[in-house]
Amino acid sequence: MVLVILRRIGIFATTGIVASIVTFLLLAILPGNAARIALGVQATEADVAAQATAIGLDRPAVVRYLDWIGHVLVGDFGTSAVSRQPIGPDIADALGITVILVLASVVLALLFAIPFGILTAIRQRGPDGAIFSSISQIGVAVPGFLAGLLLVTVFAVTLRWLPAGGWVDPADDFSGFIEHLILPAIALGSVQGAVLSRYVRSAVLDVMRDDFMRTARAKGLGTARALFRHGLRNAAVPVMTVLGLQIATLLIGAVVIERVFSIPGLGSLLLDKVALRDLPAVQGIVLVLVVFVLVLNFLVDLAFTVIDPRLRSES
Repeated sequence: MVLVILRRIGIFATTGIVASIVTFLLLAILPGNAARIALGVQATEADVAAQATAIGLDRPAVVRYLDWIGHVLVGDFGTSAVSRQPIGPDIADALGITVILVLASVVLALLFAIPFGILTAIRQRGPDGAIFSSISQIGVAVPGFLAGLLLVTVFAVTLRWLPAGGWVDPADDFSGFIEHLILPAIALGSVQGAVLSRYVRSAVLDVMRDDFMRTARAKGLGTARALFRHGLRNAAVPVMTVLGLQIATLLIGAVVIERVFSIPGLGSLLLDKVALRDLPAVQGIVLVLVVFVLVLNFLVDLAFTVIDPRLRSES
């Protein structure tokens, strides 16, 4: 068990290092001069050259990468090329909002996908199973931004039950925070819940065909009881694999949803910085997004060792 965890940590660390190198190189080769962006289009070539020297753009790429990643590891993401303010505090504030939105969406997606997928699998041969399957197919086909717009139109504009957008800090007003979180979390989580329910259905159907499930039913257990007592743990392994991939999709979808609902999360911050061509800020935000996905997938890998005892004995 300990060796498995250490191996997962080693893979996570290696992947994180590679991701930081790729992020640095991709943004380093983009067209545009960070020194000119900082000084403005009216700056002379001499001023741009002096600014480039001041921020270290004349140094070799390897030296710049090591300096950048060294500061990032201690929480220093540098200074914005546009506002000349530290990048770290803005990223930290936006990341907290995005984490809340994504985690709330994951919870909603699971609350929908697990019972819905199981019910669809158990009732696959009945007319209600066909209806449930059709509902999930429709959910898969609806884009997240369209779901958000529909929710705003119905619940914010027409019924006036919930706010159409914005964000409230939970420390300031918890009830207001919940009201502003409901619609974007549903918009982001419902589509992924529909996708995940298809995988839950497929995993449950595969388990129901296994020999041990037939043995359990032969001993007198009903289909549902045999599934809940013996089958769900086996069905959870492929579902967890898909969930790890969907978390990355949720994070990408959050960029759009944050714009639809005017939420000041990491996605909105990234789009703002891209529009301003603030390359140091974009570099830091992209790295944080990548590491966030890696951390969540690392946690999913650890969950495998809890769900599947066979993985605990890996050497």
